[in-house]
Amino acid sequence: MNGKSVLFEEIQSTIVRKRSASTWDDERSHKRTELSSSTPTEEELLTLNNDANDDHALQSPSITTSNTYTPGPSSEIVTTATTTTDIIPDSPNSALPSPVSDLDDPDEQEQQLQLWSSYATDEQEQQELQQLTIVDSNVLQQKQQQQQQQQQQQQQQQQQQYPSALIDFFEQLPMNVQSYFMFQLLKRSPRDALRLANESILEALKKDILLDLPRPIAHQILGYLDIRALCRATLDASDVWQLKMTESSFKPSPKELDVDYKEIVRRHTIMRRNWNLNLHHKMLLDGHEDDLVTCLQFDDDKIITGSDDHSINIYDITTGELRRVLRGHEGGVWALQYVGNTLVTGSIDRTVRVWDIERGVCRFILRGHSSTVRCLKIVMPSEITHPDGSVTIEPSEPIIVSGSRDMTIRVWRLPDLEREPEIGLSTCLEDDVVSRRFLKFRLAEHEHSVRDLAVHGNTLVSGSYDNNVIVWDLETGRKVHVLKGHTMKVYCVTIDEKRRHCISGSLDASVRIWGLDDGECKFILQGHAILVGLIGLMDDYLVSAAADSTLRIWNPATGERLRILAGDNGHPGPITSFQHDKYKVISGSEGGVKMWDTQTGELMYNLIEDVAGVWRVCFDERRCIAAVKNEHKTQLIVLDFGIHNLEREYNT
Repeated sequence: MNGKSVLFEEIQSTIVRKRSASTWDDERSHKRTELSSSTPTEEELLTLNNDANDDHALQSPSITTSNTYTPGPSSEIVTTATTTTDIIPDSPNSALPSPVSDLDDPDEQEQQLQLWSSYATDEQEQQELQQLTIVDSNVLQQKQQQQQQQQQQQQQQQQQQYPSALIDFFEQLPMNVQSYFMFQLLKRSPRDALRLANESILEALKKDILLDLPRPIAHQILGYLDIRALCRATLDASDVWQLKMTESSFKPSPKELDVDYKEIVRRHTIMRRNWNLNLHHKMLLDGHEDDLVTCLQFDDDKIITGSDDHSINIYDITTGELRRVLRGHEGGVWALQYVGNTLVTGSIDRTVRVWDIERGVCRFILRGHSSTVRCLKIVMPSEITHPDGSVTIEPSEPIIVSGSRDMTIRVWRLPDLEREPEIGLSTCLEDDVVSRRFLKFRLAEHEHSVRDLAVHGNTLVSGSYDNNVIVWDLETGRKVHVLKGHTMKVYCVTIDEKRRHCISGSLDASVRIWGLDDGECKFILQGHAILVGLIGLMDDYLVSAAADSTLRIWNPATGERLRILAGDNGHPGPITSFQHDKYKVISGSEGGVKMWDTQTGELMYNLIEDVAGVWRVCFDERRCIAAVKNEHKTQLIVLDFGIHNLEREYNT
């Protein structure tokens, strides 16, 4: 080796053979290749040889003699003598691993020991080798277990340290390098990782700079955005959506009380768009056969109608099913209103009845009027803001106000159906202690039939066929002003609480605006040719409807006429019913129901056509309901504008 010719001498008791180092290498080259990765160090080899052959060790300081089991064709003990410098690394012993080595693979060592055992012919040597193998195996197992535990601990430490170290390294990189690194990382990521990254990226990009602004400034900025832009925004500011709901005049239904403001605005925006596009679902309900429908009220659950046939019908507004018919009046029902589960009706039979809607029973009969009860109002306590800024709750308790053709107005305490005991219904006024118990005031100042009533807080306004309008205080039951000016019967009244005015329409074809505080006439609105039988005030738009087949829109603050709803596309006959808001006016007359644009006065759609007459029409943000006379029978037509694009939500 190393350019030298080295001879290895095998010493036996009878045979002595000499072979060159090259011959030995040829025969054992494959063994050295297998064990090259685990070659023992010089110190380990010398120590092992010295421990195994203490009795045969040579005493020469320059020569090392070792006895070892030679895995050759002979099973004899071979004594190998060479210089220390020649043993490492060029001697065959340098490629022979130590029997006890913590670097050896257990399988390889077992194979080696089996190989050595096959060459050992001496029985004693085999026993010693087996004992050594058992000891070595136990030691190896212990060391292997220790190594495995150490490796597991190292792996855990690396797993804990690696992510944080990688993140720290990434944050120290320049911005352009970070971008390049992220780009390359995404290119090499699997689809699942990309999906997760996409969700995280979208969530991170949702941050809005408005969140860093002071809240009042952010809300002022958002106030300039339209609803569509706000719906696409990611900012979750409930008070901004509440402001938009108020600005847009959206009125949440009882079913939407637990819904967030953004969702309310979204739903009602869709419904308003459906109104503008005339997208609706139509449903026909059988009415009161061929009798006149005199009054109508509805909500998200039911429709209630009163008729000249003495009955009150209650329908399911979703299915159109007739839930029940309330009977008891002995004459036509000309007025009704309900609050919650309490329904109050007035009739030609001169009585006011209080009904339990859920049970369908009449709980109380209020007697006292001597003629037809033509109009009535339920007044619930509410906060009233006065001109000086003070706020009071008016009236002090729920009340009923009824007006009659007997020229009187009666104020009743509204019975509490849950607290009032069940009592028998009276049959005449003489033994009617119930009516006397609920009656608060009898107002008798008019000289003719009381045709219409309007109430706000403790302020009551009544219009009469005596051509007068009277302002009353419901807290005391006293009149405040008698407003004289109309030359003919007064058919309708309303209150403008914002400007502290009341408004009246008359058979003299005029509309008058009065001051509630001073009783003076502020404006006389002229233009109609005949009876002004209907007036309505909503969203700073005053609308009057007359028997001349026209509707007119006025400015209630100045009395200026803004629009005339008529012309070639107008109604052919007297206006029998209408309702409006700041966006639309819906009116009914013989022939059908029309929808007008409040802002421009233009006809938008003919909602209902080809009917003989329209008795009543009213709407909310979702539905329009009309009571019509068609083919010698009365029907209810329900137009639902909350279906298109919202079917799934409303059906859940």
